[in-house]
Parts: sequence; structure tokens; C-alpha cells
Amino acid sequence: MEKFLEIVWEAVNQGATDIHLVENLHPLYRINKELKPNTNVEPMNKFDLESLMETLVDESLELVELFEQNKRLDLPYQLNDETRLRINASLASGVPTFSIRIIRNKQIDIDKLNLRTIINEIKSKRSGLVLITGKVNSGKTTTLNAFVQEINKSLNKKVVMLEEPIEYRHTSNKAVIVQKEVNASSDIPTYYDGVINLLREDSDIAIIGEIRDRKTMDAVIDLAEAGGLVIGTLHTRSSGETIERILSMYDPNEQRAIKYALSNVLKLVVSQKLVKSKQAELLLVPEIMVVNSTIAALIRQEKFSVSEIQDTIHHSHDSSTISFERSFAKLYNSNVIDMEAIRNNVEESSLNIIEGLIGGGY
Repeated sequence: MEKFLEIVWEAVNQGATDIHLVENLHPLYRINKELKPNTNVEPMNKFDLESLMETLVDESLELVELFEQNKRLDLPYQLNDETRLRINASLASGVPTFSIRIIRNKQIDIDKLNLRTIINEIKSKRSGLVLITGKVNSGKTTTLNAFVQEINKSLNKKVVMLEEPIEYRHTSNKAVIVQKEVNASSDIPTYYDGVINLLREDSDIAIIGEIRDRKTMDAVIDLAEAGGLVIGTLHTRSSGETIERILSMYDPNEQRAIKYALSNVLKLVVSQKLVKSKQAELLLVPEIMVVNSTIAALIRQEKFSVSEIQDTIHHSHDSSTISFERSFAKLYNSNVIDMEAIRNNVEESSLNIIEGLIGGGY
């Protein structure tokens, strides 16, 4: 355990977001999206990793059985009052391997992360469904918690958060913050169970850490239709893809009904990418789609088209709707990011559009 804590504290001191422990490799730290080995520590061997696994389960028969049954295990670890770990253990060639997220319970600097526009847009919604989307490690959890942080400073609202696991701990201030952990052995067994109970909890704002399946989506839509604001996340890369993913959860004979329901209840989709600035700091680049009458009509049409949604976002005259291309061009023209950051995060077709916007002085 001493070696493990040495590895972890070095990662914390270096500002890492993640630690990876793999057999025959030095501990790896993810710092500003790049993996860097800690060569001051010997490569991890089988004994190190198995010993760490034994220490973490701490002779808990329940945890041992869960790991043996599922070949994976998620564990929380409190480092100190301000820092916690989310530990994922799995097997590689029969040897434990660990992916560890470092969670710092501190104020989120929404301006430094380029979150101000996103937060203000979400705060403008009083009811309905808002979706925050992006691939893994695109900052969705940070956006959700930054929003709650800002609400907690200014609004007398009840906010219920369903999370797996709880990453940021909020202390109720102006708002009442209720945080529930989704886990078979924790507060609620599944997101679906948590959303169903939210229908009876008189919440003003509901935060759903992840919408994974059709029955959870059904419950989320029912909750949004009942009043209040519901905010959830999906692992999709754009607004158009988000709508397509939701529709794909339903059989063809059910899609007409879900299109109608979604076009009525959905208010906003924020898709985001996490990129590195010229100062080597991470910031969020958003695509923001406000669901106006034009977007609602596109959702309801018989043959849904991702490209029509994306074209409408790009050519929108609504100042609140912002395409990825415009977000990247604005950051470049503000001297915040360089072309390398753009090339690393967009497709070739988008790159041409961005170059045109840059040339036009957007």
C-alpha cells in the first residue's frame, strides 16, 4: 500500500487526471490528455498488482465475489478531505490492472475551462430535457457539476443528482443538493430505479449521470414531461448523432411516437470536446443546439437525417446555437488554441469549414 500511495501522491502533485497500473510497465499518468510514465518507480509486477487488489478489497467477501463473477470492480478511495480516487480494477492475462481517476473536490473554474457559455445556456432552461454529450473523458461530468456549483450559489432549488460514482461532493448552500450513488450495493441499484423514484421526490432539477438504455430514456422523458428540468448525458459526438442514438433505442413502429415526444420535451443538446490550449491547459469546446421550431420539425420528420441537423446548426441565425466549427474558429482567432489542436479534434470536412471561418475573421 505504501508504494501505491507514493504513486498516487506523485500523480496528484503533477496535476494528473488518471493513473494506469499495468504489469511490466512504469506507472502511467495522464496529464493534459497525454500519458507520461513515472520512471522513478519500478515497473509494476504481478506481485505488486495482486497485493494491491487484496488490500483494496480488504477481505470483503462481497467484493471478492463481485470481482470473480464480473472480472471487474469499481472502488472508491478517500485520499484526504479534498481528493478521492475512483478505482477500476480488471484483468489482463489473468493479472489485475488498474485505471484510477483522481477526483479533486474543489471549485470548478468555469471561465478557465471555457464553460461560461454552456452554463449560462443551461441555466436559461426552466423545464424540459437537456443533454450533455461527448465521448469518454470529454468533460461531461465536469460540466454537470459546474452547473450544479453555479445553481448552488444563486437559486433556491432542490437538485437531485444520480451518479456512478459520485465525483464532486456538493455542500448545500442556496440550493438543496441531494446526491445518490448508483450501484447495486449503494443508494440505488440502477439509473432507471433512480429516475422512477425522482417522479416522487419533488425535485426542481434532476441530474442523470448517464442514460444507458431505452427504459431509462422512457423514464427520463416522463420525468421531463412532468415538469422541472432534467439533465442527462450520452456518449455521442454531436447533436445529430445524439438524436439518432435515442431513436435507435426504439423499434421502427415506435419511432413516430418517440420523435413527437422528444421534439416536445428536448430543449438543448450540448456536445463537447476537451482540447489543449496554447498554455497546455484543458478547455471545453462546445457544439450547442437549441431545439427551436426548425430543429423540432427535423426531429419529427419521417426520415430522420443527422446531416440535416448538423447543417441547420452550422447555418443557424440563432445566436445561442453554435457549431463546433464556429467554436474552434473563435478560439483560434482569440489566440487560445493553435491549428494543431484543431486538426487533432475535427474531421477533414470540418477543418475546411473552420479554415474558411478563420479567414473570414469569425
